[in-house]
Amino acid sequence: MSGQLDGLAASFVLPAPRRTPWICVGGAKGGVGKTTIAVNLAILVARQGYRVLLADLDPGCGDVGVQLRLAAAASLDDAVAGNCAIADALVTGPAGIAVLLGQSGSTRLLGENAMAVALDMIGLVARDHDIVIADTGAGIGAATMAVAERSDLTLAITTPDAAAVTDTYAYAKVLQRDTGRLPQLVVNRSRSIDEAARTAAKLGRVALKFLGTSLELCAKVALDPAVDRGAAEQCPVSLRGDGPALADLRALCANALAAIPDTRRRALRPDPVRRLRPAAAR
Repeated sequence: MSGQLDGLAASFVLPAPRRTPWICVGGAKGGVGKTTIAVNLAILVARQGYRVLLADLDPGCGDVGVQLRLAAAASLDDAVAGNCAIADALVTGPAGIAVLLGQSGSTRLLGENAMAVALDMIGLVARDHDIVIADTGAGIGAATMAVAERSDLTLAITTPDAAAVTDTYAYAKVLQRDTGRLPQLVVNRSRSIDEAARTAAKLGRVALKFLGTSLELCAKVALDPAVDRGAAEQCPVSLRGDGPALADLRALCANALAAIPDTRRRALRPDPVRRLRPAAAR
C-alpha cells in the first residue's frame, strides 16, 4: 500500500518554476544609447502583452528614471543594502512596466559581490514577470559583465563610429571568454541601412577572424531627432508617435523576442496607455 502511495505522490510532483528570461542591453562604449534602447524596448515588449521588469543596473549612473520621469522612495541600491525589500523598490512605468530604479552617485553595486546579490534579488521578483530587460553601464568591468553573463540574450549596442566598433568587439571578446557565447548587435544611430550593414559586416569579419565565429545583427536603429527629443523631454519615442527609429525599435522588439524561444505571455492585457483617452460621449 505504501508503495502505491509513494508512486501516487511522485506522479504529482510539481515541475520546477520556469525561470524568467533576461535581455541585457549592454555595450562597452558610453553614449551609444543603451538606456534609450532599453527603455523603448521595455515599453514595446509590454505593448505586446508581456509583463516586463525593467532593471537599471548601471552602477552609480542609472538614468532609466530620468528618461521615464520616474522617482521612487527606494531603489535597487537600497534593497541590496538591506534597507528595504526588493519588491518595495518597484515602481510602475508607462505601458505598465515594472521598474527597478538605480541610484545616481552610489557605488554600492560596484562593491564585492554586490551585483551578484542584486541579480539574485531581481531573480526573485522576476518570477511575477514574463521577461527582464536589464540596462547596464558602459565598459567591460565585472559588475557590468555579470549582468550579460546572467542574461539569455545580450544586445551589444554600437554606433557606426570607429571607437564604438572597437569597444563593441572588446565587449564581445570578453563575453565569449566568460560564457562561450557572443552578443547580438544593434547598430544605433545609423544613417542608412547600408551604413548599419557595413558596421555589422566589419564587426563580423573581425569576430570571425579572432573569435572563430561571426556576430549576428539583431537590428539597426536609424538616426532620428525624435529619439533625442524624447530623451530630452522624458517621453520616449515609443510613446510619442511614428518615425524611422520607432519602426526600427519595433523590429528590434520582434527580433529580440524571437531570439528567446521560451518567452511566454502569462496574461494578455490591454495597453494601459490606450486607456488615457476617455470614450466619446454617445
